[in-house]
Amino acid sequence: MGQPGQVDGAFESVVELEEYVATQAYAAARAFPRDELGPGTRAEPDDCHPTPGGRRGDGYPERVRLAVGDVVVYGAHGVGHVVARERRVVLGDVQEILVLELADGLSVTLPVERARGLLRPLLSEADLRRVQETLRGDQTLSEGGWLKRRKDTQVKVTGGDPLGLAEVVRDGARRERRLIAKGTGSQLSPSERGLYIRARKLLSGEIGLAHGLEPAEADAWIEEQLAATA
Repeated sequence: MGQPGQVDGAFESVVELEEYVATQAYAAARAFPRDELGPGTRAEPDDCHPTPGGRRGDGYPERVRLAVGDVVVYGAHGVGHVVARERRVVLGDVQEILVLELADGLSVTLPVERARGLLRPLLSEADLRRVQETLRGDQTLSEGGWLKRRKDTQVKVTGGDPLGLAEVVRDGARRERRLIAKGTGSQLSPSERGLYIRARKLLSGEIGLAHGLEPAEADAWIEEQLAATA
């Protein structure tokens, strides 16, 4: 078992394993296609960036190097920094492990081989364009009740995929606006609002770090995209 404030690499229950499998299946299905423009080429619209002045992220190679100092994303835990990479004896075997420092003081220890399947680079410029398109999308909201939609929403938030998070944020914001417009005092259920807020926090945190913005600035950019279809 890990120390307080740590998340160990092993699955602790069948439920956790099943959740991981579902998350990876969703992430694989929603994986972003490669940028066909080629390395170093940019052709995004001017308003794609979260801030005036053309400030943009440096981008990351397709494969995460997992070297000390790398910035990576760990699913529902969000953005983290690789702070150590070392060899340790685990159950009698020598394994190479890495240590991540995440937001809120959380520390995560993972075997390197497992980390390669769980971690990904920060979103790219092409990813940001797709997030923007998703947030501005005007898809029809499902009329199903929250209990019917909860599992799909949980998988998206747990997976931490930018497009999935953007869908949760878009739909949550639109449902909240619709309830407010009715003037009946109705609100999103606590669990639905909790997932909506979590998705928005994860998305703004990644966008902010990728583009040198404070979390509040990144969240303001998200709000601008949502307002474009309000």
